[in-house]
Amino acid sequence: MRSLRLMAVGTAAFAALTLAACTASGDAPAPTGTTGGETAPETGGLDPAVAAAAASADPSKPEVDVLRGALWQGPISGQWFLGAPTAEEYGITLESDWMTDATVGRAQLASGAIDLVPGSPYGAAQLTLGGSDTLIVAGNYLSSPGEEAIYALPESGIESAADLAGKTVAFTALTGIDQNRVKLAIAAAGGDPDSMKIVASTFADMPGQLQNGTIDAADVAAYGIPGVKKVGAVEVFDLSGGEFEGRPFNVWMATKAFYLAHPNAIAAFQCAMAAGGEIGHDPAGIEGYEKDVLGWSDAQIAGQIQPNFVTGPLDPASVQADWDDEVAANGSPEFDVTALVVPFPKNC
Repeated sequence: MRSLRLMAVGTAAFAALTLAACTASGDAPAPTGTTGGETAPETGGLDPAVAAAAASADPSKPEVDVLRGALWQGPISGQWFLGAPTAEEYGITLESDWMTDATVGRAQLASGAIDLVPGSPYGAAQLTLGGSDTLIVAGNYLSSPGEEAIYALPESGIESAADLAGKTVAFTALTGIDQNRVKLAIAAAGGDPDSMKIVASTFADMPGQLQNGTIDAADVAAYGIPGVKKVGAVEVFDLSGGEFEGRPFNVWMATKAFYLAHPNAIAAFQCAMAAGGEIGHDPAGIEGYEKDVLGWSDAQIAGQIQPNFVTGPLDPASVQADWDDEVAANGSPEFDVTALVVPFPKNC
């Protein structure tokens, strides 16, 4: 398990950079990643036990001194690393390992191997319906145009989502919001969405698979886009712009059992992620993370679409749309995802 105390704040350079990003005034763009106001939203259909725990949660009195997570090795995890110093202020060290498969990350969460995992609101609903009660405890980042898209080689003949019918398309998991968005787009164009063959892959493997014809197209996130572009792939369907813009692409999830046993620690985590999101909206913050933690060069960072991090309460209504797509795409049961959103603490 990787200690984020070492990776995120273990060097004087990174600590100083983080402090500078926190205290800079005037130069940093105004954060746009919050989907709520300064106070916690109404609890709606939230489990009364969870609502009660959230109402009395005190981030200054965490029940544990370590929180463990599995993270994507890319810019979207900057919120976690940049929020680590704030977590330390509350007495919590954030630890993690990288993950390459969302399904594996969800399984680790359900088994108790980790305490927190990023994923779509869809993932939280899927886990809960599968018997592993899961809560959405914080927002990670919101969809922004061009941040995630389907890419294909020009000679493939694929020019839009409609052309993906009957094709083999790689995603980082076999099910999810991206798959549903493509299915619905195929159906809207009059095609058969079930004719698309979905395979699981990694961003590192997708360029080679496009070249050798193992796959016809790939769903690629921002930090994987340079790789597929190097082999000549072009964007054919934007999965994060248009009607999808502003939806929470990733949230932070914990099991209900873990939350009920550690509401104060999760409140501290919520405060830390809000702080990390704020820092991540400053180029000095997110680029410092990409250099010091990811080991990226200036050339790799140049032109990168940076995540639109969430910086405060997550509006429960914002998490529902992707499950509604799941119902439409796959005939899954209707489910109130808003009832999984833990209120944001008022005492950060």
